[in-house]
Amino acid sequence: MNGVVSAFWNPIVAKEYRSRMRTWRSPLAMMIYILLVAGLGFAIFSSTVSSNQFGGQPANYGQILFEWLVVFQMILLTFITPALTAGAISSERERQTIDLLFVTRIRPFSIIWGKLLSSMSFVVLLLLLSVPIFSLVFLFGGIEVDQVLYEFLITVVAALTLGVIGIAFSTWLRRTLAATVASYVGAFLLLFGTLGYGLIFPTTVDAKVTKAPAPPAITFLSPMLPLLYMANNGQLPFPYGIRDNSGFLNQGGGTVCGISPGGGKFCTSTSNGAPIAITSSGGGFTSLQTGSTGTAIPSGLFEGWQPWQATILMQLVICLVALLVSAFLLPPVRRLPWRRRRVVELEDA
Repeated sequence: MNGVVSAFWNPIVAKEYRSRMRTWRSPLAMMIYILLVAGLGFAIFSSTVSSNQFGGQPANYGQILFEWLVVFQMILLTFITPALTAGAISSERERQTIDLLFVTRIRPFSIIWGKLLSSMSFVVLLLLLSVPIFSLVFLFGGIEVDQVLYEFLITVVAALTLGVIGIAFSTWLRRTLAATVASYVGAFLLLFGTLGYGLIFPTTVDAKVTKAPAPPAITFLSPMLPLLYMANNGQLPFPYGIRDNSGFLNQGGGTVCGISPGGGKFCTSTSNGAPIAITSSGGGFTSLQTGSTGTAIPSGLFEGWQPWQATILMQLVICLVALLVSAFLLPPVRRLPWRRRRVVELEDA
């Protein structure tokens, strides 16, 4: 039990907590964050109501509001999290206080972990403050409790990944400005660069496919994709990541259109929103085959997985690798295990 407590409460965490919450910046940041999220929610709700009053189609207010809130919150955390962690180690070097940490008994990994934990606890606090705003979507219906829980889980893991990226660059680069710029570049590549890959190099579909297509596996590295999947009940609100070479066209919203052998166009809808693949026999159209049951990824590297499961797995792998590399790069003198044994043998001799 003592080991568990020390892992979550070491001197680094205690020092960072006290120094962060004693300033006026933290309350101000929390107030601005809540005002931005609440302001966006009010603006989206007002816009949806206005468009519905002027001849628009009846809207699912809860689902529309929830979709905008989760995407906007993820974008806000993309700006906030790197700023919290990018200077965690580099600022210690610039203040010339890093040597004081090295002469203590705190291990390099504990220093990294303490810096990360103190920063991520502030991010979790921001997410908890936004819970009352997100709970308003239940007043309009269309959103279940498990969707909200999964959305927050995806957001927390994505914020953790962004924080670890900031810690890694802060350990590698000696200047806070350079570490901050590199952290923001890495964060936007994670969120939007992977989505751009799906647009530039989408999955190609031909007439011989036997499974429904799915976007490239790397696109699930972005938390935006599972967030949109979850907010729209297991489907994307727009076609993405699939290039048609055989008359296949995913229209979004559970509707798929294709070209029949006679040249006519047909459309059909799915019961669960999953994509549909066109199968053929002897050059003619025979049938449509739906994707995997439910909202699972129908094909590719993560076939049968839920989108949020693939995203969380890849991001946790990035976190583990970045933490280990940061702990290795942090000490001024790095002794590998075999070098340590050599030093002990020389001292004994």
